[in-house]
Amino acid sequence: MTESSTDLASRTPRSSGVQSVARAAALLGAVVDSPSSGATLTELSKLTGLNVSTVHRLLGTLCAEGLLCRSREGDRFQPGPVLLRLGRRSLASTGLPEVTAVLKELADATGETASIGMRRGDRVLVLVSVQSEQPLRYLGEPGVSVPLTRTAMGVALLAFDTPSPQRTPGQRRGGDEQAGPDPTEDTEDAEKWSWHVRLLAAQFRGYAVLDGADGSGLRGLAAPVDSGSPYIQLAVDIQGPAGRMTDDRLDALGARVVAAADSLRGLPVALALGQL
Repeated sequence: MTESSTDLASRTPRSSGVQSVARAAALLGAVVDSPSSGATLTELSKLTGLNVSTVHRLLGTLCAEGLLCRSREGDRFQPGPVLLRLGRRSLASTGLPEVTAVLKELADATGETASIGMRRGDRVLVLVSVQSEQPLRYLGEPGVSVPLTRTAMGVALLAFDTPSPQRTPGQRRGGDEQAGPDPTEDTEDAEKWSWHVRLLAAQFRGYAVLDGADGSGLRGLAAPVDSGSPYIQLAVDIQGPAGRMTDDRLDALGARVVAAADSLRGLPVALALGQL
C-alpha cells in the first residue's frame, strides 16, 4: 500500500530535519499528481494538509534547487528540471523505453496493435500498448485488466507457466493463494477439454491464438516473456481484425510475436513486477 501525500506530511517525524524532508516529499508528490498545468499554493496546502506559510517556504526551497518551477503566469507550481531528470533516469531503469521500442517495431511489422501485459491473479493487466496505424484497428488500453481466459496474453500465460508438482487446487506460483485459482477449474468437462486443447496448441506453436468471443471480430496472438522470474508473468500480443489476421498468416505473425517476446528477455525486475 502506498502512502498518500497527506499521510506522509502528517506522520510524526524523528527530527525537524526528517520532518522537512517528509513535507518536501509530500509537496513533490502533490505537484507530480496534479494536472499538467500545475497546482497553486492554496491547492498544495489543501492536498498536503500543511499550512500555507510552511508550503510557501518549502516551495521556495524546492524551486531554488530545481525540483519545482513556477508556471509562466507564476501562480502555479510544476515539476522542475531536476525532478524531470530524475524521472527520466527512473523511467530508463524500468526498461520501459526499450519495451516501447520493441512494441513499436512489432506493430510496424505486423500492422496490428502490440501490447505487453502482466498477470495479476486470474487477470491480465495491460502495461503498455502501441497502436496500429491502420484505419480499422484495435485500440490498446494500458491499465485495463482482462480475465485470463478472454485474452491471448492470458492463454499464453496459462500455457507456458510451468505448474508446480506440489500445487494444490486454488494455489498458484509456489502456494501464493493471492494469485487466484486456476480460471479453468470450475468449467464443464467439455469446456475444460477445449481449454486443454487450446493450451496444448499454444505450446506446440510457441504462441497462443484467441478469437474474441464477444462478436468484436478481433483476433489476438500472444507469446510469453521470460523476465527472469521463476514463473511466467509477462506476455506480448498483437490484436487486430480477424479478417486481416487470417489463418494462412498465423505462423508468420506468430513468429514476429515470439521474436518480440524473446527480445524482451531479462527485463528489469521493476517492470516484471509492474512497478511502473
